[in-house]
Order: sequence, then structure tokens, then C-alpha cells
Amino acid sequence: MYNRPVQDPSKRFATIVMALGIVVLVSAIAIGERAGDRAIGQVTEKRLESIAPVSVAPAAPDATVAPYGPNWKRTDVMAAAPDPGFPDPRVPAEAPPPPTPIPQFTPPPFVAPKNVAAPKATPNLSLPIWRRAAPLPTAAPSEAPNAQPTAAASPQPEQTSRP
Repeated sequence: MYNRPVQDPSKRFATIVMALGIVVLVSAIAIGERAGDRAIGQVTEKRLESIAPVSVAPAAPDATVAPYGPNWKRTDVMAAAPDPGFPDPRVPAEAPPPPTPIPQFTPPPFVAPKNVAAPKATPNLSLPIWRRAAPLPTAAPSEAPNAQPTAAASPQPEQTSRP
């Protein structure tokens, strides 16, 4: 009796899929946060257990007192291990070993080879194979007698006196 608009079935399916995707995304975020908090908590607890308490040795009884107090470099115990990347500036560095000498190479003296054939010219590879060995023979020009053309051989126009 009421005229309600009927939704298109394809739009209804898309809406349901979108709503389910949002629910899955929010639940995944919540589960990921809990898992991350648990992992960080476990790592922190293990680190606190693995760190040994730092103990500072008391001052030696024979420590001399300078005008400004005892020398802390000699009386205090350092709790950190030395780092090879950052050496202690108070300790002088060891000198590196001397470099090994580079061997000098002396080439043997040059001896010219004996009985070597004379070099040949490089063949022209752009020529066909049958032309590479020797050029094709051509006819030599022959000497012909100086023959003047006769009137019968070549017709000439008649000469007129009028221009």
C-alpha cells in the first residue's frame, strides 16, 4: 500500500560487501594492536631480565687525591664494552703494519723473430669474391687513324645568304 522505492539488487550486494569489508578491517586493526602490545611487552620483560646490574667499584684505597679530587679515569669502572668502530681516544692507536713492497716487473728484452714473411695487404671485403684476387681484364684503347667525317656521313644544312 505504501509506495516505497525498491532498491536495485546489484546496489544491495555492493552495500553488503562494503559493510563486511569495513567490519573485517576494523577487527584486523584491533587484533594487530593487541598482538603488537603483547610482543613489545614480552621483549621488554626479557630485556629487563637479561641486563645485569651495573656495579661501580669503590675507590682504591691508595688513590691519590689531586687538587680537584680523585682521578675518575683510574678509579671508576666503565660499564660499557669497547666498540671497535669508536676506539677510546685515551688509548693510543697501534701503528698499522708497513705495506708490503710491490714487486717490480721487468720485461725480457725484445728479440726480433727471424724469417718472417712480408706482410700482405688487407683484402677489400666490399668487393665480390671473384674480383678480390685480380681485377677483371679490360680492353686497351686502340689508336684509330684521324678520319674526318665526309659529307655523306653526316648531313649538313644548306647555307643561305639571307639571315
